[in-house]
Amino acid sequence: MTSQQDDDDVEEWRVLYQETFGYRHPLFHPEHAVFQFQPDPKFTGHNRNRRENNEKDEKEEDDDEEEWNPWKESYEQLSRGVHVMNSMEQFVGAADIQCFDHIDEALRFLDENPEGHHEKLIFLHEGTHEVNHTIRIASDVQILGASSSEDIASTVILTGRHATVLEFQEGSNCPYLGYVTVKYEVDTEHEAQVAQQLIMEVDEGAEPPTDEPKAGPLLDDDEDDDLEKVNGIETDPTTNCAMIVTGAGVEPTIERCNFQSGNADSHTVVVKDHASPKIRNSTFIGGSGGGIIITHQATGYYDSCEFAQNLQSGIRVQFQANPYFINCRIHHQGDVGVFILDDGLGHFQNCEIFSNSKFGIELKSPQTNPTITECEIHHGGSGGICIHEEATGQFLKNRIHHNEFLAVWISEGANPIVRSNEIFDGSHGGIFVHRYGKGLIEDNDIRGNELAGIFVDTGAEPWIRNNHIHTGKQAGVYFYDGGSGVLESNEINGNTLTGVQIRTGANPRVVKNRIWNNDNGVLIHEAGMGSLEENTVFDNSMTNVFIKTEATPIVRRNKIFGSRGTGISVTDGGKGTIEENEIFDNAQSGVLVLSEAAPVIRLNRVHGNQSAGIEVSSKGDCVVRENRVFRNRFGGIMTASGSTVKDTQNQVYDNLDRVRKAIDSGHCLFSVSGKEFYPMHNFYRCITCNSSERNAICQSCIERCHKGHTVMFLRCDRFYCDCGADHLERSCCLRQT
Repeated sequence: MTSQQDDDDVEEWRVLYQETFGYRHPLFHPEHAVFQFQPDPKFTGHNRNRRENNEKDEKEEDDDEEEWNPWKESYEQLSRGVHVMNSMEQFVGAADIQCFDHIDEALRFLDENPEGHHEKLIFLHEGTHEVNHTIRIASDVQILGASSSEDIASTVILTGRHATVLEFQEGSNCPYLGYVTVKYEVDTEHEAQVAQQLIMEVDEGAEPPTDEPKAGPLLDDDEDDDLEKVNGIETDPTTNCAMIVTGAGVEPTIERCNFQSGNADSHTVVVKDHASPKIRNSTFIGGSGGGIIITHQATGYYDSCEFAQNLQSGIRVQFQANPYFINCRIHHQGDVGVFILDDGLGHFQNCEIFSNSKFGIELKSPQTNPTITECEIHHGGSGGICIHEEATGQFLKNRIHHNEFLAVWISEGANPIVRSNEIFDGSHGGIFVHRYGKGLIEDNDIRGNELAGIFVDTGAEPWIRNNHIHTGKQAGVYFYDGGSGVLESNEINGNTLTGVQIRTGANPRVVKNRIWNNDNGVLIHEAGMGSLEENTVFDNSMTNVFIKTEATPIVRRNKIFGSRGTGISVTDGGKGTIEENEIFDNAQSGVLVLSEAAPVIRLNRVHGNQSAGIEVSSKGDCVVRENRVFRNRFGGIMTASGSTVKDTQNQVYDNLDRVRKAIDSGHCLFSVSGKEFYPMHNFYRCITCNSSERNAICQSCIERCHKGHTVMFLRCDRFYCDCGADHLERSCCLRQT
């Protein structure tokens, strides 16, 4: 056969193939329920190139080889199917092809001829195919849309108005549906008639109407569906929809289909009662109700599907259903993206869940326990994920970001695992554990949220460990209103306000964390409690640990150093126990007690701080005992007038005592403090110079600069010298010399 003859033969098969099936490319059907397009067929196969390059003595052998013709091969693989089209006039294929004008007829023909020439294969041709009752599939039939369009499914539409359009039921173990749009359209007149019948049943005194309802005629085939609606099943989210897959062993393969429904009381597609479909590359868009519901122990595999713009949830899983979703896009729903409840399970992997009106994912009720992994969950209207009412679940390796409220909300006894996620750039907070919520929160990167990285309140008890919580606009972790739990081995840094904040009766255990480079490291206030144990708290801008306003924490066995302010500040009535800590190298005091605070400070090692080791001022009343206080710049333990210190069994040694030495040498205290420090010593006012109590003058300046003036001793307290700072009318003569 010549090269020209090869080309002519291929062209003849292409024309016959496209006249019969309509497809632009060869569609191969190597086995049951497997269909694969070859997008760019080589018309005369690979043998020609090899033949042209061979030596002349091999030409005859190569000429005898049969050329591979993809159009012919595809035609032969598909030729045993039957065809359904709206008009027989549109069909110009081979004469031996069996054609029907309704899908019911094609199904009946295949059922009545099981041993015949034809395969259980139906080609549904371009156009809208209306059905007046549910098409029930109880065999392994294969149904394909057939069209010359690039988007085949959009031009092959199977639609119904009075009942579910398509149902795969027991007996259909491995059927196939591909390249079809299945659409349920609500017949408003028909629905009005059904609603009138329901009203009659509810109203016991009502009599039946004497006139016929002005609706279209009801078909006999619809009577069972109408009776179901009269009995109230019209509100069941698993009826009157585009497609139902139901029954044990029912495992259809569904590819590249579009599903649509106008029924606000149902989901577009229902999978139930142990069914297990494989649905790939299909869309569930624009439903007046939800996208898909999987219920009553159904499973299934859902790959690369899109769920969008449904008025309710995109996906609903309940009653021990356990589907597997991968590579799906779930977005712009009128409610939540994925709703799992009532013992629902499931596995969601590598899905993008975004821009849903409420949460991206919601879990509720006990025994609800899905796995969500490697998903992108973002721009939720109410937040990213909501887990409540004792639900559990695993959230692993997801990216949860740019949600409008909270990234993850855990409440009402919910107990999930939230592990190895990135939770960032939320418009509110990162994770909120609320109202007796629990959960294991570990190995997450929580960053850049507008409020706290993690909130814990109202009896919540999460275990929060090994997370990196950083660069938040407020607190890193915030416990309040009775929240508790364990905060362990986290890296908490770079948050604008505090690393950890505890208030209003919260009582967490904070252990083995690194808390650094925040404004305040740990803030406990407003009757907050909790225990801080074995943490490393360092390099915070203001105070490493700040206790105030009736807070009563235990601060034990921590390393507290490098603050640009004090190591520990206790003020405004703060209390608590500070024991067995290493407090060193802070830019101000190691421990500062102010404003009627009353802590117990014991068994600590306090050294190398740039102000005093321990300072008690402003009516502080504390116990200071058995501490080792050494090598602090201004002194060891220093107490202001009006403060009470029960000072016993402390070891105070080798402090630098710069304050005492400056006074003993006749130097102004400003020379050792500047405006950055507040050394504790006696301070005075000068009545002659008209200074007020707001101006503090050190003893050296009183003796030299204000010699012979009328002066008044005020008290021993923390101050820097206003004379030395040149805040008075006369310049300090000690500073000049």
